[in-house]
Amino acid sequence: MICLYGADQINTILHEIITSDANINHVILADKTGLTLAYSSRFAFDEFETEALGAIASAVYLASEQQGQNVGLAELDIIISEFQDGLILVASCGSTVLCLITDTGVALGMVRRTMKIAAEKVRNILDVEAKPVPPPEVQPIPAAQQPVVVEEKKVQDEFISDLELALRELEQF
Repeated sequence: MICLYGADQINTILHEIITSDANINHVILADKTGLTLAYSSRFAFDEFETEALGAIASAVYLASEQQGQNVGLAELDIIISEFQDGLILVASCGSTVLCLITDTGVALGMVRRTMKIAAEKVRNILDVEAKPVPPPEVQPIPAAQQPVVVEEKKVQDEFISDLELALRELEQF
C-alpha cells in the first residue's frame, strides 16, 4: 500500500507522464497481483475499466517476463503492444507495473525514455516504503531495577485456586 507521502509523489509522477506527450491518454500503476494503485487520465475513465486494465497489464507483464526467462533472455524492460489506433506500453517498477495507453501519434522514443525514468522514480519511492523499520534496541533491565510483581502473582494464584475450587464443586452436581 502506498503511504500518503508516497501517494502524492506517485500522483505527481503519473501527472508528469501524461502531460509529457499529448497522445498519452491513460497512465496506470498496478501491483503485480493486478491491483490498481493509482492512475491518471486525460478523459473520464470508468474506474472498473481502469481496474481491469491494471490487472490485465500486470498479468501480461508477468506472462511476458516468464516467457523471456524460459528462453534465457535478460530482465524484461518494456512491453509495447501496437494496435491500429494506438499503443499500450507496460514497464516494471519493482513490485509494480506502469501502463501507458496512447494514440498512434505518440513519440515512441520519448515515451519509452519518460517511462523508464518514471519507473525508476516509482521503484525508488516504493523501495523506501517497503524497507522494514528495525525494532528499537531493547536493553535488559538490571535486576535491582526490575519491578516487583510478587503481589500481582499472589492475587492471580488465589483467583486460579478459587476457580478450581468452584469447578470441582460444579463437577459434584
